[in-house]
Amino acid sequence: MFGRRKDTVYKVLATKKRAVALQKLSAELETPAPAVFKALKELESDGLVEVFYGRDKATIMVRAKTIGDYI
Repeated sequence: MFGRRKDTVYKVLATKKRAVALQKLSAELETPAPAVFKALKELESDGLVEVFYGRDKATIMVRAKTIGDYI
């Protein structure tokens, strides 16, 4: 089941083509933020997403890597 969640999170991020706040992504997927964050950390370790931590506020931004990032 977790693998499916990971695929779903990546597909949503890849279609957005920009950075998204964890809170917005969690609301869009109707999934608790800790579960989404766990999927994001797995995707980050696979090299599929970039996770950014905000300095001014306690925000977490995430962006899917695309083929353009590797060329």
